[in-house]
Amino acid sequence: MGRREGTDLLAQQYKIASRDIVAEDFDGDIVVLDLSCGKYFSFSDSACGLWEALSAGTRPQALLDSAAPYSSAGLEDFLRKLLDHQLLTIREPGIEVAPAAGLIEKIRGAKEIPEIFVFDDLADLFLADPIHDVEEPVGWPVLKQN
Repeated sequence: MGRREGTDLLAQQYKIASRDIVAEDFDGDIVVLDLSCGKYFSFSDSACGLWEALSAGTRPQALLDSAAPYSSAGLEDFLRKLLDHQLLTIREPGIEVAPAAGLIEKIRGAKEIPEIFVFDDLADLFLADPIHDVEEPVGWPVLKQN
């Protein structure tokens, strides 16, 4: 993707990077799983709202709000982390996407700066294929060898 300039990052639209990236909302807490490597990610309260908006295609510039618990530099830093972990990628220019109803209020009400937490403790289990990786003499499941 080359060098990313800050103002360019905030002006882009984004989408989920691949079909291997899946996200689930657990009562307002977002958990993202990268099925290609088995890592999973959780977010601080403000970052949950940002993930919802950014992954839907809302431009980061639209999420800059003086009442939010982050600055443009904080938003840019969070966005870089999402791109570095290959959770999001730049979307082709298209229709402008406004934040979903209530999302700006959710972000304004957040108490924490946007942060991402990375876990790989269950990677072996996420990478196991219990349907296809079965060998009678070895047992079930057979884990992939790196």
